[in-house]
Amino acid sequence: MNLVPFVFSVDLVGTCNLRCPTCPIGNTDSHFLPRGAMPVDKLEAIVKKAKSELGLVSFYLYNWTEPFLYPRLGEAIRVVKRHGVACHLSTNLNLGKRIEEVAEAAPDSIRISISGFNQEHYGLTHKEGNVETVKQNMILLSEAVAARKNKTELNVLFHRYLGNHGEEAEMKEFAESHGYNFDAVWAYMMPLEKNFVIAEDGPDSDRLSDADRAIVKKLALPLEEAITISKNTRTKDCLLRAKQYALDSDANAAVCCAVYNSKDKNIGNFLEESHETLQRRKYRNPICKTCMKHGLHVLATYGPAKDFDRIATRNVKLHYPDAVLAPTRPTHRVKRVAKLVVRSAWDLARRSIFDTAAR
Repeated sequence: MNLVPFVFSVDLVGTCNLRCPTCPIGNTDSHFLPRGAMPVDKLEAIVKKAKSELGLVSFYLYNWTEPFLYPRLGEAIRVVKRHGVACHLSTNLNLGKRIEEVAEAAPDSIRISISGFNQEHYGLTHKEGNVETVKQNMILLSEAVAARKNKTELNVLFHRYLGNHGEEAEMKEFAESHGYNFDAVWAYMMPLEKNFVIAEDGPDSDRLSDADRAIVKKLALPLEEAITISKNTRTKDCLLRAKQYALDSDANAAVCCAVYNSKDKNIGNFLEESHETLQRRKYRNPICKTCMKHGLHVLATYGPAKDFDRIATRNVKLHYPDAVLAPTRPTHRVKRVAKLVVRSAWDLARRSIFDTAAR
């Protein structure tokens, strides 16, 4: 029996409230997503079709965009859950307007992406965000969830850049004091198209903007070296291709969740095409061939995690010799693997591609 769910990452809206430099919403001039919001009945049609065709599925109501911008977010969560499907959110939590309705709807998990404890660092990498607002909203969210005694798991994902290591412990203490699990991950550049350039030309390529080159220099994980390691790591397939859909607010399916502006990105509309047809198009898509040639599918799914820890830690200590860094695989997650095999496997595989681009 197959116990690994097919994962759906669904953008309910077409934009974000922040303009983070490692995310295409912040680092791409043109807008490549539909601008409208997905009707709730369309989301329900997607969930029904997904269950009918695939059986075991889970839904993540985000990819490139901010779910708290969606005006009917609580209703969307309930739509997913009433079909017996796990529902997860990831948010920058700069918006507090829908905290109560989200807590009432009780998604299975909510993850807050963050990159500093103080505004000086946070504002650089979560551009146009305010970390004090985020901290206030974290308190409100944890209180709202606790008041309802629901089982929503609250998580904080701390994005590691060069220079923000000194604030990780402060954020960990703050998060855990308010009932959040805490995890850290090495940030890197998105979308996939930017990584094509880095793999082919290096991080100083003139095909990148000045802002792109500047933010790449702030990454603790040295991308050229990480890409080399990923390219030399053998895999049978790409998990994001084999077991995942990324849908925009019109239900158009992308070849994977990492692409943003490639002309071959869309493979069809999920509600209009069969799963078998869409999967065949994924496996024939030229983007996958280029991506796997450079090992970027391994980078995206955080495959050689120990090697990434090693080279990123070395890079941080080169710049900050006194830095103290914990492993990026926390013990609480390891202990839960036996109980949550399906979910933990996907959490570990998805961490980099879904969450380090400031989502």
